[in-house]
Amino acid sequence: MHDRDRQHEGLSAGDRNVTVDEVTCKQFVELITDYFEGTLSSRTLTQVEEHLVLCDSCVSYSEQMQTTAAALRSLREHHELEPPEAVMSVLRAKRGSRR
Repeated sequence: MHDRDRQHEGLSAGDRNVTVDEVTCKQFVELITDYFEGTLSSRTLTQVEEHLVLCDSCVSYSEQMQTTAAALRSLREHHELEPPEAVMSVLRAKRGSRR
């Protein structure tokens, strides 16, 4: 089997396990959510972690994704269900002026 052919094995739409010996950067990007959620098979998890040992770019990408996810969680935790009264007052005033 040629290395070029190996790139096409493994990850396909809806498949979250890799059946080749190594994970590519593209596959890592496709697997990162499952990696964070802990839903990868043990073999794929091992391959992803081996890839991270060798690939500084994917380590950086992973850190960026973790930072982004944490920031989004923080926003959700601090987000009020209702807009502030000042915003509601402006919206009421605008709605009233259109009538």
